[in-house]
Amino acid sequence: MKAVAVVFVLLALDGGAAAQDARAVAALVQKSYGTVRDFKAAFEQEYLSKALGRRKRSSGYLYVKRPDKMRWDYREPNPKHFLINGRTLYIYDPELNQVIVDRHFVSSQLTAAVSFLWGRGRLEEGFHLALERYPGVDPEKFWVLELRPRGPAQFTRMLLVLEKPRAVVRRSIIEDPGGNVNVIRFSRVSVNVGLKDQAFEFTIPKGVDVVEVPGPD
Repeated sequence: MKAVAVVFVLLALDGGAAAQDARAVAALVQKSYGTVRDFKAAFEQEYLSKALGRRKRSSGYLYVKRPDKMRWDYREPNPKHFLINGRTLYIYDPELNQVIVDRHFVSSQLTAAVSFLWGRGRLEEGFHLALERYPGVDPEKFWVLELRPRGPAQFTRMLLVLEKPRAVVRRSIIEDPGGNVNVIRFSRVSVNVGLKDQAFEFTIPKGVDVVEVPGPD
């Protein structure tokens, strides 16, 4: 399906029609990932701190397996690991000799922003949706779907840069209330490669500091 004119048409549509088109693109996103059992990809991340006026760049690999497993392995500039296995999030920083454990991760708003990768949930239920333009993104090749949380969240909005016509995520852009921007670009994506459950298991190393995140009240 080819829909290269949708961004240009938005300029002539009323708000209700524009929102309807955004919902249609969100449905395409979830359809694209709804039949994916697992996938892996390389990523490059750029974090802009507004307060410090600095950019931090890093890179690594992402692994995802349905129904609820995700792993981010940072390789550069320093090793770091984010692992989600069911209801628990582990953040392991070897340089700090520390593991942060969040046993209530599925209740966070950020989970709703990534749960479509597992083929779960509906984006329009957790977010206000809109189609936007973004500097440097060709509207003939990509949609830019804006997600604004309907409730309290740690970010003000997320933008998904989606390759047409299947709405495959090539970039995510997250803006937080402090004006900081986190951009992640994906490449070398492989789908249904048969990732093993063991790849998402995590054993806390002996001797590291363990920080438990408090649960919701």
